[in-house]
Parts: sequence; structure tokens; C-alpha cells
Amino acid sequence: MKKIIVLSSFLMPMAAYAQQSAQVTVDAPTNAPNERVCRTVTDTGSRLNRSRVCKTRAQWEQQRREMRQDVERSQSNRNPRQF
Repeated sequence: MKKIIVLSSFLMPMAAYAQQSAQVTVDAPTNAPNERVCRTVTDTGSRLNRSRVCKTRAQWEQQRREMRQDVERSQSNRNPRQF
């Protein structure tokens, strides 16, 4: 029983220190549209092939918008009797 109490007295300060340091190191993200952002993209049909793609934030947002429009367009043009 004494070992548990002694062990917990050592671990509690470490946990408190870890929480404090995590809060301090958070950086505010910059949302500049011309900032270059690189992402790792997994190739379709493969679990191992990956490539790194670099674009500006505005280009990533434009690609996201276009992909969302394609999905919405395909969902609205669906034939309900087909299923």
C-alpha cells in the first residue's frame, strides 16, 4: 500500500507539468491565403504510395469547394428508383 502512495506522489507532479507545458506551446494558426501549405496525400488504390503536395491555402480551399460541389451534384442527380 505504501508503494502505491509513494509512486502516485511521484507521478502527480509529472502529470501537472505535462499539462502546463502543453498549454504553453500552442501556437495560433495563421490563415494567410497566400501561405504555402504542404500535405501528404495517399494515392488512390494504394496503402503505401504517398506523395507530398504543396499549394497555397487559397488553392486548397478552392479544391475543397470544387470537390464538395461535385459530391452535391452527383447526389442530387441520382435516380431514386435505381436503388
